[in-house]
Amino acid sequence: MSAPFDAVVLAGGGATRLGGVVKADVEVGGRALLDHVLAGLASASAVVVVGPPAVARPGVARVLEDPPGGGPVAGLAAGLAHLDGSAPLVVVLACDIPRGAAAIPVLLSAVAESDGARLVADGRPQHLVAVYRRDALDAALARLGDPTGASMRALVAGLDLVDVPDPDDLGADADTWSDVRRLDASLRGTIEPPDGPSTRRSTTMSQDPRRAPGADLPQWVDRLTTEIGVDRSLVDVDRILELASDVAHQVARPAVPVTLFVAGLASAGGSPEDVERILRIVEQHAQQWASGLDGSA
Repeated sequence: MSAPFDAVVLAGGGATRLGGVVKADVEVGGRALLDHVLAGLASASAVVVVGPPAVARPGVARVLEDPPGGGPVAGLAAGLAHLDGSAPLVVVLACDIPRGAAAIPVLLSAVAESDGARLVADGRPQHLVAVYRRDALDAALARLGDPTGASMRALVAGLDLVDVPDPDDLGADADTWSDVRRLDASLRGTIEPPDGPSTRRSTTMSQDPRRAPGADLPQWVDRLTTEIGVDRSLVDVDRILELASDVAHQVARPAVPVTLFVAGLASAGGSPEDVERILRIVEQHAQQWASGLDGSA
């Protein structure tokens, strides 16, 4: 029988590459990402979700780091502070990894005398699909000091962690809409259709009222580029959303549509290399603007 464990589920973050939606409520396989994770934590002694009020679930404790938006380590610290610390082990999961909870049994078995165990795929450790000893996490947080803005890599740098292989891709996350489509197809046991122009609206997305706004963005782009006559391969949705987020935060939100319109005019008729060059110029100037290097002083 495995040792008792508590669980902290991190459900904050800006989801900038998904267009700023509430990532926890994006649905894959007919269920919200967060609900997939919570369903796998039935055997936990206690569960706390760290995120804004929008991610609240009946009967599940919820907290938020102070200040909000402080990053995963700040969120983890807030979650641990809520737990009473009676369980010796703590499972840490990100809400955008819907199959992560399936790795808990093997992670618990792997901990042994170490400070914890984490999933590793293709040499990349997944610190948010992991089991840690509570005392080791508390000590790591004390050494780190202010957790705001800190990375999980920095937090666990001094811990003795067991790396657990992930041959079944349980650590696959929903970081982009392409990821969401792949996970949705995988969890439904279907084959994801290849990317390309299509005028067929996704039945799942259109009929499910809890589907996060923007989930059918790829289908919208397919239709728009087909009707207007734009090469679909020139439209990197994830790249554009990332750039839009940069402009929104470093210049102003109203600047986003105007900026992208100007970039679109400049890119008209260009090659993929031309488009990427223009996007890099916009990105550079947005960063300069935020740093006060816009030349107006």
